[in-house]
Amino acid sequence: MLARKMMLRRRLQKARQLGRVWLSKEPDEIRLHQLEALRKQWAEAAHNVPWYRNLVAEGRAPERIETFEQYAEEVPVLSKGDIRDNPDLFRRAEPPDGISRTGGSTSEPLKLGQFRGESIDHTAANQWVGRFANGMREDSRILLAWGHAHRLGTGLAALAKGGLRKAKDRALGYLRVDAYQMGREAVAEYYRRMAAFRPEVVIGYSCALDQFARLSREAGRRADDDCHIRLVVACSEMFPRPDSRETLAEFFGAPVVMEYGGEDGGVSAYELHAESRYRVFWWSHLLEVEEHKDSGPLLITSLTRRYLPLFRYRVGDEIVGASRKGVGILEFDAVAGRSNDFLELQDGTSIHSLSLLRCVRQEAVRNIQLVVEGDGMRLRLAASKLDDTAIERIRGRLGKLHPSLRDIPIDMVEDIETTIAGKRRWIIRRNNASS
Repeated sequence: MLARKMMLRRRLQKARQLGRVWLSKEPDEIRLHQLEALRKQWAEAAHNVPWYRNLVAEGRAPERIETFEQYAEEVPVLSKGDIRDNPDLFRRAEPPDGISRTGGSTSEPLKLGQFRGESIDHTAANQWVGRFANGMREDSRILLAWGHAHRLGTGLAALAKGGLRKAKDRALGYLRVDAYQMGREAVAEYYRRMAAFRPEVVIGYSCALDQFARLSREAGRRADDDCHIRLVVACSEMFPRPDSRETLAEFFGAPVVMEYGGEDGGVSAYELHAESRYRVFWWSHLLEVEEHKDSGPLLITSLTRRYLPLFRYRVGDEIVGASRKGVGILEFDAVAGRSNDFLELQDGTSIHSLSLLRCVRQEAVRNIQLVVEGDGMRLRLAASKLDDTAIERIRGRLGKLHPSLRDIPIDMVEDIETTIAGKRRWIIRRNNASS
């Protein structure tokens, strides 16, 4: 408990320091800081990470970074496929302190090595800076609608993770509800717990919050009748419907902002309610729009030390309305990227599509796709080798989500289905179902 309190104190201190300079620095000062950090991280990666060392040795990237313009012109774009297909080239001589697995709305999960404390620089401190700037207090009580991946595990390890998570939540002042389970009965129970807890801030997956608000509203409930909520933060995915933001603001009676980030790139920007725009966390990330336009695919560069540093990484999202000064951007209007969705099972239970991905990502699977056909579903797995034991582990996790999912058809394929534009969607809906 003492160690957790000390870690919390360090995160708060870092967030306070960063918050004081986030919006006050002049663009020229920011660019000087970013260029110095970029030079340092590139030199370190080119020396210690085989992928980047090879780029330099083969003349496909410069040995030193002199200017932003040179960086954008001479350093190639990094894709998820580069990392997925060449894992040995992204391993350092020293072992990582931990492993992070990506999931989210992409169907290409990645395993990423991490240094200890890395998430503080790339996620935790930045999250708090963004939330504090939108009115959250350090002692705010928080309702968190998040994933419960430890519930899909088995044995003592899963129990230990679950117990540790509960202890951390108590220390942080969180009430956590399961974003994967958002059926009517579950939502009614979550609302009861929320009303008793009386949070001031609500944070969760965008689709989960949307589902919670709509089902609660249909049952005649309004959060602002029972709570005094100051802020709603939507994370992890785009809103599922055009009126999602308005629905959340009306139901919770509070401003709604979005957090931008992911397991691979970290939390790199936050929407400010007062401005209705995203501001970039410029000390930890350099953001570009591919081909240097005001809208288009987003490229992310990490400016703090990471086990797997990312340079000009195509994260898979598109943004619009970027304000550029040269190569990098410091703010933008919106993210035009992907969204997850909920799936309604035959007994009326609603589950988050992301929860199915969580059941698979521990295995040696390249790509994952869910095909929804009428009332039925099929899971497609692209894997070079997956034995019966691995399939049984997957089915065991699926059964924990809902008994009917244990026997879902699983197809082993060379590659998942693509759209005409070549995009690999996580969910394919057929029989006139919306996609």
